[in-house]
Amino acid sequence: MEITLVQKLCKSLQTPALAKRYSDAAVGLILIFCIQLLVLPTQIALDLHSVNLPASILVMFLVLFTMAIASSINGDIEKLYNKHLRGPTDFLGRHMSFGFVAFFVLLIRDHIDSSSDIPKLAGVFVLTTTISYVASFLLASVGFRLEQRLRRPKQTAIDLESNNKTWPSPSIAWPALPYERQPKRISQLSTLSKALSTHESLTEITKVPGSSTATPIEFVLRTAPIWIWLFLLTTIGLPVYLATDYVMPFEVFSFTLFWIISIQIQRSLRSSHILLRFCHLRSFCLIFSNPLVLTWALATAYMWAKTLYTGRDIDTIIGEFRHYSSLSKCIINIVQDHDVPAHLGAGDLAGLLLDAGVACMGFKMYEYRSELWASLGTVSFTCTALAAINVFLNVLVAHGFGLQANEAIAFASRSATLALAIPAIENLGGSTTLTSIIAIFSGILFQMAGDWLFSLMRINDRVLRDTSIRPLKVPIPTRNFPFFKTATPVGSTEMNNGNSGCCRTDEESATVAAGVTVGINAAAMGTAYLIERDSRAVAYSALSMIVFGAATVAITALPGAAEAIIFLASR
Repeated sequence: MEITLVQKLCKSLQTPALAKRYSDAAVGLILIFCIQLLVLPTQIALDLHSVNLPASILVMFLVLFTMAIASSINGDIEKLYNKHLRGPTDFLGRHMSFGFVAFFVLLIRDHIDSSSDIPKLAGVFVLTTTISYVASFLLASVGFRLEQRLRRPKQTAIDLESNNKTWPSPSIAWPALPYERQPKRISQLSTLSKALSTHESLTEITKVPGSSTATPIEFVLRTAPIWIWLFLLTTIGLPVYLATDYVMPFEVFSFTLFWIISIQIQRSLRSSHILLRFCHLRSFCLIFSNPLVLTWALATAYMWAKTLYTGRDIDTIIGEFRHYSSLSKCIINIVQDHDVPAHLGAGDLAGLLLDAGVACMGFKMYEYRSELWASLGTVSFTCTALAAINVFLNVLVAHGFGLQANEAIAFASRSATLALAIPAIENLGGSTTLTSIIAIFSGILFQMAGDWLFSLMRINDRVLRDTSIRPLKVPIPTRNFPFFKTATPVGSTEMNNGNSGCCRTDEESATVAAGVTVGINAAAMGTAYLIERDSRAVAYSALSMIVFGAATVAITALPGAAEAIIFLASR
C-alpha cells in the first residue's frame, strides 16, 4: 500500500496543472532575487545621493518599457511572456501582501500616544475614505466615457479570433488560490468527455479522486506548502537559532508558515459544505479570514510570546525584527562593519517581496498595454486632480476634527502607497507612523470588503476561465503603434450593434473606474488583491497607484503648496 501511495503521489506531481503550479512558484521565488539585482544597486545609489525615491518603481517602468520595445521588435516576446513569466508574475502579485505584515507588526511598538485621538482619527479616516472612493469612481467613469468619445474611432470591427488577446489566465502558482470548490460531478463529466473525444475505452478511465487511496494524496498535495516550510523551519531555522542565537532565519520560516496557514484556512472556509448553507455567515467568515489579518494576528501572538520567553521588552523584540526602513540601508551598514545579525532582521527582508511585487506590476501593465494606452488620459487626469484635492481637503478635514498638526499632515497622503507617501510626509514634518497606519488599514479595508463592493455594484471584472466563451473584445486596430498596439477601445467595439455596444461600454467603463479607484485608495495592497481576484482592472490599479502617488509627492514638494498644507494643519 505504501508503494502504491508513493507511486500515485509521483504520478500526480507529473500532471501538467500541478507541475505548472510548482514551476511558477519556483520561478517566482527566483524572480524575487533577480529583481533585487536591479533594485538594490539603484536604491543604494539613490540613498547615497539623498534622492528620496523608491527604486522598485523605477525598475517597474524599466520592465514595462523594455518588454514593450522588445515585443515591438520581436513578436515572440509576447508568447514567451505568456508561457514562462505570466504565472510567476501572478504568483508574486498575489503574495505581495505578505510583505506588509512587517509594517503591521510594527504597530505593536509605534502606536498612537493619546488614546483620546482614536475616535477623531477614525472619524477622519471614514469621512475622507468615503469621499475619495465616491469621487474617484465617478470621475474615472465619466472621464473614460469622455475620452472614448473624443477619440472617435473611425473603424470598429470585431475580431472573431479572441485568443490572440493576452487575457491573463488565472495563475495556478503554489499555493493555489481559494476558488469555490467545483462539484465532483463536473470533474466526472470532464473525465468522461475527454475519454470519448480521444476514443479511449471507458474501462480505462482514471478513477475519480475521492476514494480512500486518493484522499491522502489529495491532502498531501493540498497542504504541501505547509510541510515544506515546516521542514525548513525545523532543519534550518531552529538549528541556526540554537547554534548562533541569530533568530532571523527562524522568524522568516515561521512568518512564512503563518502566511501559508492563513491561506489554507481561507481556502477551507471557501470550500466548506457547512458554510455554503449559510450565506451571510460564510461572507462574514471570509471577510475576517483575510490572510493578511490572520498572519498579523499570529505574528503578534508570536512577538508577545517571545517577550515572555526571553524576558525582554517588546521594543527590543521589535527592534531585532526590523532594523531599518529599507533593505538598502541594511546592506550599507553590513558592508561597513560586516556584522549581519546586528543589521538584518526578518522584517527587513519584507522589502524583497514588496520590491518584487511592485516591479512585476510592470509585467501586468505590459500585458494590458493596449487598454492602458486607450485610457491613459482618464487615469492621468483622475489621479492628478484627486491628488491635488485630497492633499488639501484631507488636511482641512483632519484639522476640523481637532487633530494635532503632525497628525493632520499625515492625512495629506492618505491614499498614496507607502513607498511614496512616507517621503512626502517626511518633507512636511508629519507623522510617518500615522501615515503607515492609514495606508495599511486602507489596503486591508479593501481586501476585506472588495468582493462585496464589486458584487454590490455589479462590476464584472473577472477573467473568464473558459477560453471557448471569452468575450469578443478584440477590435481591429485603427492605427498601428508598435509599442502599445493601440486598438479601438475595448469598451466601444460594438457601438454599432445597439444595446449590446452600450452594455459593453458600461461594463468596460465600470472596470476602468474600479481599477482607478482601487489604485488611488488601496494602492499596492489593493492591486495585489485584484491580481488574486483575476481582475482585468489590475493594470489600471497599478498605473493609478503610481500616478497618484507621484502626483502627491510632486504637489507636497512645491514650496507654496507645502506652506499651505502646514498652515491648514496648524491654523
